[in-house]
Amino acid sequence: MSVGDGTSPDPGASNPASAGGGSVEAAGRIGRRSVLAAAGTVTAAVFTSRVLGLIRESLFAALFGAGKFADAFVLAFRIPNLLRELFAEGSMSSAFVPTFTLALTRDGRDRAYHLGNLLISGLMLITGLLAVLGIVFAPAIVDVMAPGFGGDPDKRELAISAARIMMPFLPLITCAAAVMGMLNAQRRFFLPAVAPAMFNVACIVVGVILWMQDTPPDRAVLGWSVGSVIGAAVQFGVQVPSLYRLGWRFWPTIRGFFADEGIRRIGRLMGPAVVGLAAVQINILVNSIFASNLGDGPMAQLNYAWRLFYLPLGLFGVAIATVTTTTVAEEAARGDYVALRNRVAHALKLTWMLTVPSAIGLMAVSVPAICLIYQRGAFGAEDTLATAYILVAYAVGLAPYSSIKMVAPAFYALDRPRVPMLASITAVVVNVTFNALTYRKLGAVGLAMGTALGAMANITILIVSLRVLIGSMRGQGLVPAAIRVVAASLLTGGAAFGLWWAIDRGWAGAGGSFWITGLGRVLSLVVPAGVGVAVYLATCQVFRLREITELTEPLARRLGRRPASRG
Repeated sequence: MSVGDGTSPDPGASNPASAGGGSVEAAGRIGRRSVLAAAGTVTAAVFTSRVLGLIRESLFAALFGAGKFADAFVLAFRIPNLLRELFAEGSMSSAFVPTFTLALTRDGRDRAYHLGNLLISGLMLITGLLAVLGIVFAPAIVDVMAPGFGGDPDKRELAISAARIMMPFLPLITCAAAVMGMLNAQRRFFLPAVAPAMFNVACIVVGVILWMQDTPPDRAVLGWSVGSVIGAAVQFGVQVPSLYRLGWRFWPTIRGFFADEGIRRIGRLMGPAVVGLAAVQINILVNSIFASNLGDGPMAQLNYAWRLFYLPLGLFGVAIATVTTTTVAEEAARGDYVALRNRVAHALKLTWMLTVPSAIGLMAVSVPAICLIYQRGAFGAEDTLATAYILVAYAVGLAPYSSIKMVAPAFYALDRPRVPMLASITAVVVNVTFNALTYRKLGAVGLAMGTALGAMANITILIVSLRVLIGSMRGQGLVPAAIRVVAASLLTGGAAFGLWWAIDRGWAGAGGSFWITGLGRVLSLVVPAGVGVAVYLATCQVFRLREITELTEPLARRLGRRPASRG
C-alpha cells in the first residue's frame, strides 16, 4: 500500500498558475486535501513506528535504568546516529529529494534511477570509510563527546566497545534514507514511513532475549548494540521491494560520479545543509559533552525525555514535512511562488494546530507519561521525576522544531541552502552559550531548555528570510491562527493537568499515589489526555479554527458522520 496508488494528484494538478480564473481556490483545496491525505497515511505509519519505539525504549529502561550502563549505550549510539543525521536523513535527504524530483520530472525515470544508483554507490563508499575510521578512532571520539566518562574507566571502555559494534549502522541506515527519498519523490510515503518500525521490532526482539536470559548489564549493552545494526539492515531491506516494483534496479557504479549534474547539485546543496539541518544533532552533541560532567544518569534521562518529545514531532511534524517537501520542490521547480507561499503557510498552520497542544499536553502529563512508559525494572521513581522536568523543558521547543521542518525545505528547493545553515549556526551558538552559563546550576533541565531556545532562534531567522525570498505570508492568517491555537492549547493543558492532579491527590488521600502499578498508571495518563483532546477539539470549533475541520474531515467521513461546519 502507498499513498501514490490513487490518492496523489498529478504533479501539475494543484498548480494555481495553470488554472483558469475562478479555479485557483479549488485547485488549492485539492492540493491541500492531497497533502492531508498523504500526511494522514504517513502519520498512521509513523504512529506504528513510534509506538514500537516507545516499547523499545521501555524495555531499554527496564534493562539499564538511567545509570552508567544506559549512559554508555546512549553515547555510543550517538556517534553513528550523529553521522546519519549529517549525511543521511538530514542533509542528504533534503538535497536529494528535490534533485531526484527534478530529474524525474524533466528527464524521466531512467535518468532519475541512474542518479539514485550513483548516489547510493557513493554513499556506500563514503559512509563505509567513515565507519572504518569510527572503529579505529572510537576511543578518541568517546573522549571528545563525553569527557566526563574519563573518571570511570569501565564506563568509558563499555562506550568504546559499543560504538565499534554499531559503526556498520551508518552505511546501512544511510542507504535506507536514499531509498526512502526515491520512494517519497514518487509519492510512495507509507512504506518508507513504516520502515523504521522494523528497526524497532529487531531491537525489541533482541531486548526480550537479553531480558529472558537475565544478561548482565555490561554484556546486555553490547547485545543491544548488535540488535541496532540488525535493525538498520532490516529498515533498508524492507523498502527495496517497493522500489523494485517501480522499475528500479540497483547497479553499483561511481563512473562519472563527480561529473554528474545531479550529484554536483546534491553536493552543492549538502555542504550548507550539513550545518543547516544538523542543528538538532549538534545541540544534542553539545548537551552530551555537558551532561557527561554531571555524573551517572543525566545523559540517559535526556535521551528518555527526548524520545517522548520526539513522539509528536515524528507523528505530526515529520509526517506533514515529508509530504510538503515533495510538493514544495515541485512548486519551486515551476517557479510558482504563490503556490509555494500558500503551501508553506498552510503547512505551518497545520503543524501549529497539532504541535502546540501536544507541547502543552506533554508538560501537563509529563509525570504520568514517563511513569507509565519507563518506570519499571532498573528505572525508579527518582528517575521519573528527573526525566519529567527535562521533558517539560524540551516541550518548549516542540512547535519551533516542527516549524523548522516545514520552512527549511523551501530554501533547498529554491537553491538557497545558506539561509538554513546560518539559522542553524545561530541556534547552536544560542544553545552552547545558554548551556555553558547554566548547566552547573540547572543541570540536565538547563541543557534541554538551551535546545529549545536554539530552535526558537532558528525558526525566527528562517521565517524572516523566507519572507524576503517569496514575499509576505501576512494574508495567510498566520498570526491570528497562532494566537487562537495557543489559547485553545492553554485551556487544554489546564484541563489535563487539573484532572491528573485531582486523580493523584485522590489516590494520595487513599494512601496511594501515581506510582501505583497496573490499571492506575494507565488511567492517570489516558483519562487526562483524553479529556484534554476533547477540550481542544471543542475549543477549536468555538475559536473557528477551520484547519481542525480539515484534520477531522477524513475521520468524520470514515465514521459516516457529517463534519462540523467551518463557520
